[in-house]
Amino acid sequence: MNVSQQILQCFLEGQYERMQCPQCENTFLTNVYAMHCDGKDLSLNCKKCHRDFFAETQAGEWKHYVLLEKFSLGLEYFCDAIQQQQLTEIPFIRRIGLLSEDDEVLPLEQIEIFTKNELDYRIIYVMERLEHLNAEDTAFFTEHVHEIDWMEEKDRLEVWGWVKERYGQALADDLRQLCRYYREHQDFVSWDLHGDNLMRTRQGRIVVMDPFTPKF
Repeated sequence: MNVSQQILQCFLEGQYERMQCPQCENTFLTNVYAMHCDGKDLSLNCKKCHRDFFAETQAGEWKHYVLLEKFSLGLEYFCDAIQQQQLTEIPFIRRIGLLSEDDEVLPLEQIEIFTKNELDYRIIYVMERLEHLNAEDTAFFTEHVHEIDWMEEKDRLEVWGWVKERYGQALADDLRQLCRYYREHQDFVSWDLHGDNLMRTRQGRIVVMDPFTPKF
């Protein structure tokens, strides 16, 4: 059993404590669980398990990561955008499993994007633990970026300039690329990036999280 399967098994056994966060639940259609394991036969806190799971990516203690239980394909579209647009200001995210409504482990091949199908399963991810932005930063993105899909190009360019000035070139470039991805796939996704879709890492970096709503 690999580490992803171990994490999934711990989740099915109810060993992860659900974190109450209405903001995440409402914004992302996501249940969030603290990463720990009380099982007697395996320990996800051991260095080998940790090293095997994170491989050559960023490292840290398990307490700095959370498990996501997703009821929407939005994060799959975001992960596709990350790959297609080569985004940089994003959190560590790894899909570890697919579950039916009855907790049956399903083949990952059943996940389909760019269709009009609704989910009848849950997607499980591990993600680095993030913090919500303060009220000022949240308000900036909600006010200026949320309606970007309705703007003319000259107005969008002005907004990207404001983002660059306040938060740096890299984040402005990522937001612009995400908007481009939306325009190319708007038959399947809606633009839904507002202040709650940007969060802060432990290191203080602002990253984008799940900026699309799938169309069914």
